[in-house]
Amino acid sequence: MLTEILLTAALQIGPFYEERSDFTALRPFWSREGETTDVLWPLYTKHRDWWRCCFFIHSQHSDDGESQFQIMPLWFNGTDRDGSDYWGLFPFYGHHPHIALLYNLDFVLWPVWMRYEMPRPSEQRMMKSNVVLFPFIHWRDDGSWGVFPLYSVAHNRESDHRTVCWPFVTWASYRADRDTSGAGHSWMVWPLAAHLCRERELQWQVLPPFFSWTETWSKPRPERPDSGPEIRLRCPWPFIEYEARRNRTRLSLFPIYERVDWLNFREGRRSSFVHRFGWKLVEIYDDETRVFPFWVSRRDDSYFRLWPLWERSRNADGSETSRCLALFPIRWVDAVDRNWAKFWTFYEREDCPIYTDHSLFWGLVKWRTLK
Repeated sequence: MLTEILLTAALQIGPFYEERSDFTALRPFWSREGETTDVLWPLYTKHRDWWRCCFFIHSQHSDDGESQFQIMPLWFNGTDRDGSDYWGLFPFYGHHPHIALLYNLDFVLWPVWMRYEMPRPSEQRMMKSNVVLFPFIHWRDDGSWGVFPLYSVAHNRESDHRTVCWPFVTWASYRADRDTSGAGHSWMVWPLAAHLCRERELQWQVLPPFFSWTETWSKPRPERPDSGPEIRLRCPWPFIEYEARRNRTRLSLFPIYERVDWLNFREGRRSSFVHRFGWKLVEIYDDETRVFPFWVSRRDDSYFRLWPLWERSRNADGSETSRCLALFPIRWVDAVDRNWAKFWTFYEREDCPIYTDHSLFWGLVKWRTLK
């Protein structure tokens, strides 16, 4: 016993210092696990090809020469994959090759002027857009333009949309398309009514978006013959909503109750489900029960949580790790486990097929029991 205590003290000193294979921590100041290093997390985190400070300052690089540094939302600079440098000082001037869904973004005195590109896969080209006094004046190289909110026209791959005094009057025409609901048209006079009629979709709305009825039809396929429309009823949204689709049914009485059943398409039977009470405070799945944040229990016993007292999880090698206390209300947050969880974890247990290891007060007292 004395040997175990001395060895433990050399590798772990209370919750402050811990060292094991591929992991070292001097809590709460520093920790390293694999290729990830934390310093006063969440103040600073460094990985193999990126680092982040306070979630606002971020730097990353890749093996092909790309790099980027940014101080959100004021400054960014970097090198793109072609070796060209770029930078920006928001809102005065900037060029960025790819941010969010935008490519080759340029801006000067934003929102005075902005230009960007977006991919058009069906046309195998990039579409250019210009914006003046965002969001009031814009035009694109496909003929779309608008003076918000007075009038606008937008041409998409399968549709043409127009608005007058947005959002009060809108209408659109649709062409046949392989992915969506086919040719047709739609209109809306908000907040009175709206209507959509396409080859495989029919929708009526009254006082949109509060009351609506929608029917959709899937494309017939040899392995999936058509068996009638899928429906969705909102009456009124978001408080009462019902859906009956080919692969699931859903009833929502927000925020009191929600039930979703997923169906096995080929066998026509329920394969999984969830019941929710109080929006997402209580969730009952076919394989897990959750009462946020107090209770989580999986049917296969791979995870159990009684917050804030106890947590048990099954490891990849088949062993089980348990601990007390478990104060953090969200599971599987690696940074919290590395840097903070030890301060409130007074007891840990690891169950193996032939023995159980116990650790009390951060390893100062350890013992093993055989099964």
